[in-house]
Amino acid sequence: MTFQQRLILLVTGLVLLAVAAVTTTMAWTTRAALTERIETEARLAAGLLARGAAQSRDIPQDVDALLSERLLSEATLTAHLVALAETAKMAPRAINDRLKQIAEAGGPDEMWITDNRGRAYLHNLPGSDPLFGQDAKGGPRHGAYVGLLNRSPASVVSEPAMENGKLMKFAGVAGVDKPRIVQVGADLRRLGDLLRKSGAEGLVDGLIATRAVEAAWLLDRDGRVLARGAVLADGASLSDADTAAAKALPPGGDVAVRVSGNGLLALAPIKYAGPGPAAASGAALPTVAAVRVAYTDPGAMLSRQLKIGGLVGIFVLALGVYACLRFARDQMAPVERLSEAVKAVEAGRFNPLTLNEAADRDDEFGRLSRVFRRMAMEANAREETLDAQLVMRGAELETKSEKLAAAEQLIEEEQRAARDVQSGLLPRQLPVSRDSQFYGILVPGHAVSGDFYDVVELDERHSLLVAAGVSGGGVPAAFLMLMVRGAIREAARPGVGPAAILTHANERLCGESPFNGFATAFVAVYDRAAGTLVHASAGHRGAARVATDGAVQFLSEAGGQPLGVRRGAPYSEATALLTQDETLFLCTDGVLHSVDGHREPFGEARLAAALAHSRGMSARDRTEMVLRTVQAHVGADGILAGDLVCLVMRRLLPVTETAEAV
Repeated sequence: MTFQQRLILLVTGLVLLAVAAVTTTMAWTTRAALTERIETEARLAAGLLARGAAQSRDIPQDVDALLSERLLSEATLTAHLVALAETAKMAPRAINDRLKQIAEAGGPDEMWITDNRGRAYLHNLPGSDPLFGQDAKGGPRHGAYVGLLNRSPASVVSEPAMENGKLMKFAGVAGVDKPRIVQVGADLRRLGDLLRKSGAEGLVDGLIATRAVEAAWLLDRDGRVLARGAVLADGASLSDADTAAAKALPPGGDVAVRVSGNGLLALAPIKYAGPGPAAASGAALPTVAAVRVAYTDPGAMLSRQLKIGGLVGIFVLALGVYACLRFARDQMAPVERLSEAVKAVEAGRFNPLTLNEAADRDDEFGRLSRVFRRMAMEANAREETLDAQLVMRGAELETKSEKLAAAEQLIEEEQRAARDVQSGLLPRQLPVSRDSQFYGILVPGHAVSGDFYDVVELDERHSLLVAAGVSGGGVPAAFLMLMVRGAIREAARPGVGPAAILTHANERLCGESPFNGFATAFVAVYDRAAGTLVHASAGHRGAARVATDGAVQFLSEAGGQPLGVRRGAPYSEATALLTQDETLFLCTDGVLHSVDGHREPFGEARLAAALAHSRGMSARDRTEMVLRTVQAHVGADGILAGDLVCLVMRRLLPVTETAEAV
């Protein structure tokens, strides 16, 4: 037997077996499924009606409680609003107008506010001003509200009552600013309609409106019908057997289902949480919910389903046999061609033209034939292409490695040149005297940032102290550093203040610099005899005066913009006095902007704390202690923000000698 014959026999047998299995399964399961579905629908409908009837008993009390809470809240808000309005000196007429607007916008239907004698001089309704306590009929101004004048009680809620032909409910609170009565009322007409719709008759009507059931009833414990409804007029009655079954239903039992005429009757006991006011008053309560649903004969539906299944089975069988024949003829040809092509590839004599007929198909076999032919034809070409690409990639990688090495060498040379320029411009030796102690240090960063410090002896009494930082890095930063240092030294003369020096340096940098960079600088003229320090800052931070008790004062309030930003920028000066053992500490942005592993900068607060703990140290020890603190803050995961430059000057001249020198 060929593969084609086996395929036809297999598919035909499977189709016959599937039709027989489906038909048999439908015969056994359709009736049970239909019956179970109808019973489930009946149980659900009866259960929903029972739960709705149980819940509807407590709805009026719950609604009345919610309405009372709402009225008390509105009365309290009204009391506060009136108190605020009278505090704002609003006239009673204006307050009445506002009360009318609140009522028209959805607020309380009635609002009454009295004075301390009980006269309602504020209200949203037109008419005279009534006096609370004079209404003997139990209306809205009943005597019970008079006690609110002395807060005994603090709030009152009245039962619903007819007022001018309307069913009204009122609530009142005591005044918040002075003895008074604040009363609000709500019209209960819409609430009454809602309660009627949520009652027993409303539940039955709502269930019937869905047309999910034929009829529905609510019965008491004696079998009397309290509410009913039916889609058809002849379905609105219960038989004696149905009534007896409803009376025999246990109060706490489950839903019972029984056949009733041409329908299925479901009986569900109504379970109440408590006796409730209706039971206490002796009124009849529904105890059983009954619904009737259509019960179509399952046998007729089963017969119809079996006929449909048989017809479908015959059609599927014929279609399957025909499809098997066509499939076997159409699909076996490309399979044979592919088998021959595989053997040809293994033997090394594959001819792509042998798969043309199979490759022209638009199904899976056609795609498989095209893929196989393409793979066989491209195998050798792919190997040759891969070899060529490997050679080319190796050459490209070698070229890029050479370029990268040359670029790194060029960058290293630039950094070395900039480092030489920077180190060559720093003072080789700082002044040494008995009245002052100087110390400066440069800790190089990963890249040259152009920071520097300088000390210039103006005369026997005055010294110029400079700390500056330049933007950018490399050779441009070194060039800007050279220009800034030269401009400052050019303007440094006896009698020339820090502001004039910064102004001269700014003009030089704005007019002659070939780069777009800028520089920050702190310049101070120190009088060694008097201890005075005249200083100015060009956008530079990190200058601080450290007192003998460890107090730190930052000296960055006087000055102006960074150098090289704007021509003609003004600079101001300030004066500070250094007494014995007080220190001037200068640093650049590399100290303040160095960050830890969480990108938190060192900042002026940590600098001030470090300087405060260095009380009594020499200029060198103080500087090294600050640098150690910065390094500890940066840690292994942080980043140093360029060069770390510090310049420290400590005054040593005793106070008595200072007075004699002056």
